[in-house]
Amino acid sequence: MVYSFDVFDTLITRSTAAPEGIFAIMRKLLQEREDFNEEIKHNFYEMRIGAEQVARNTYCREGVEDVVLEQIYHVLVSGRRISEEESKVLQALERQTEIDHVYGIPENISRVKTLLAEGKKVLLISDMYLDGDTIRQMLMKADGIFADIPLYVSSEGERKNKYSGHLFQYVKEREGLEYSAWKHLGDNPHSDFKVPQSLGISCELYCGTPMLKIENAYLSKREKDGAKQLMAGCAKLARVGTEGTAYALGCGIGGPMLYPYVKWLLEDSMERGIQRLYFIARDGYILKELAEVLVKKNGLDIEINYIYGSRKAWRIPESENLEKEILEIYARSYQDRICNVLELADFLQIPAEEVRKYVPERLCDVRKRWAVPNVDAILDYLLHIPEFIQLLKKTYGRKKQLLVSYLRQELDMRDEHFAFVDLAGSGYTQECLTRVMRRFYGGKIRNYFYRMDCVKETECEYLVFYPMHVPYFTLLEMMCRAPHEQTVGYAQEENGNVVPVFAEVDGRAIAGHGVEAFIQGAAAFAEIYDEVSARYPGWNVGLDHIGKYLEYIYCTPDQMVLNYFGDIPNMLTGREKVSVSFAPKLSDQDIKNLYWYREEEAAEYYYKGSDLPYSLKRCTEKQKQRIENYMKYHDTWYGRICRRIHKIFSHKGAAKMVCPHDYAAGQIAIYGAGKLGQRFYRQITGREKVQGTRYHSLVTIWMDQNYQEYQKVGLPVSSPKEAAQKEYEQLIIAVAKKEIADDIRELLVGQGVEAHKIFWLGQFV
Repeated sequence: MVYSFDVFDTLITRSTAAPEGIFAIMRKLLQEREDFNEEIKHNFYEMRIGAEQVARNTYCREGVEDVVLEQIYHVLVSGRRISEEESKVLQALERQTEIDHVYGIPENISRVKTLLAEGKKVLLISDMYLDGDTIRQMLMKADGIFADIPLYVSSEGERKNKYSGHLFQYVKEREGLEYSAWKHLGDNPHSDFKVPQSLGISCELYCGTPMLKIENAYLSKREKDGAKQLMAGCAKLARVGTEGTAYALGCGIGGPMLYPYVKWLLEDSMERGIQRLYFIARDGYILKELAEVLVKKNGLDIEINYIYGSRKAWRIPESENLEKEILEIYARSYQDRICNVLELADFLQIPAEEVRKYVPERLCDVRKRWAVPNVDAILDYLLHIPEFIQLLKKTYGRKKQLLVSYLRQELDMRDEHFAFVDLAGSGYTQECLTRVMRRFYGGKIRNYFYRMDCVKETECEYLVFYPMHVPYFTLLEMMCRAPHEQTVGYAQEENGNVVPVFAEVDGRAIAGHGVEAFIQGAAAFAEIYDEVSARYPGWNVGLDHIGKYLEYIYCTPDQMVLNYFGDIPNMLTGREKVSVSFAPKLSDQDIKNLYWYREEEAAEYYYKGSDLPYSLKRCTEKQKQRIENYMKYHDTWYGRICRRIHKIFSHKGAAKMVCPHDYAAGQIAIYGAGKLGQRFYRQITGREKVQGTRYHSLVTIWMDQNYQEYQKVGLPVSSPKEAAQKEYEQLIIAVAKKEIADDIRELLVGQGVEAHKIFWLGQFV
């Protein structure tokens, strides 16, 4: 049995996205030279492709089935576009560029080696305009095993090709073969399978590495850009011989999106004299992996470290003004996802039973869903109770002590030649970290970011790679999942070392999703692309590809991209107790709840993912039509009746929104008779329904400084001075502005009212 192999895209391939990418590389190289005119430099890509077409139309006659490189360039010479001397220069450049960009396909080269080791006869057969010597050099660059294997090329000898079958016939005659004792492997369905099979040759079709749809979309109308050809080509090259969606997307998306940032921050670090980089968990994990590849490959004198941290672990109040800092942290911590007492306790990082001691009993019912104004009011209430403040100080003091010990243990701060590396955000977590570090370090603190939400002047120095607005920035975070759980704090071991404590939530989901394979794919791209692009210093794809890739992934994703990013585990707030996908598929019941039954509730009440619009892209056409119908009839009489019946019969015992009555514990006093106060009084005394229900609480006194004006219009409002004569368990401040409420609280406490009895209602009613 004789075995033959196709050459291009079977045994060897290129580091460009398409074969024509070689012409794009040449075009860019010509633009750096002075010995060619501007028209050739600008139009070479199109001229080279067109010249080959004309050459085939001219020279493929009378049994000649292929052209040679000299004939292709002769078309340009005969048309007076280039000179004979320029033709020779361009031919030499093309041959060298092909050699420079060739890479072997390991799995098929291994098959050749095995056959030769077994004493089998192996042949190489190629349809190609390049001469045999050049192709041999390309093969030898891939592996020395090809030095003596017979090579048949369509541009040599009788100039026959595989497409017609005549090249196979020519090889048969030269080698004295029988078709029945011949097996051929190649990647072209016609030339390498259908044609030789019709001759009686046993054939095997090699399914090579296809371009991803996102790569084709990115290259569309940019095919002649050499830098972009290399980026997409190296992504494809990194996938050769591999399988799996996660790895493929790591090569095709993760690498191209993250490599430029890592390359830049390493170069910037060298320029600034930064010697130690601390990549912050978890977004920094894949960035650290890429950095290690580049540092090793380029012999850079930069130390790569990984430090465990998170918003939850590092956002710890530091100053004496505890209330101000907690409210600041709260405002930056997805407060819309704090929906009950358990979630508030988790945000405050104290046991729920401790919070329950201070929160009004009805508000502790987890079936009661809090809205943001509810949380605002409850948090404001808690932060004015001295005993609760002491509990917080004690809790945060312990956490702070462990954090300081961990940082001093992990950070080398002998000088200022270090920096933290993060992905994206506001920089607030780094500000919190800086405040803690000021306890033991007074030097400069630098932070690298891929992108930031805003520009600010703080103690930190921010070094930002992508200073542009990114509408779909969350997708960057989805590319930077780590193969370990989120850090929630620190603990001290018996030997004195401080170690991170992890949340046991999404570890199994991350492993099952293929995050590690995605990281490996991104690292494989980085290694190959860094090697190839090193030949062309100054060539840069630019930052425009970031926006193009993100727009594709979010706005027009193909099914593979949509499913991978939609299903990736994502802890949006860091407080989740179960693993949640970034944009899970919606069930029919999810859709009905969101678009038919939902009224004033936030979408998050029914939707557990992080990005509802992205989930909607995963809906079937039937589901999309159902959504359209629900929205069309939602506010009609029919829709209102359906929701009323649903609430009566289907949702008994289900979660309900918090109402004003839930704030009132027993006998209450009300301070404030303005618009907000009057509405609260009507609701709490049963004069006005709340969510279809009337409540009846005992109001022992309703106060306002302007009580006389309200009495004139018949409202039972009294002077605040009478409060001391009344008994009540809860005093509700019913004014909209916090500044005014704080003044009233201070006045009441000065008059002897106990702080834990005072509750500011805020904008809730």
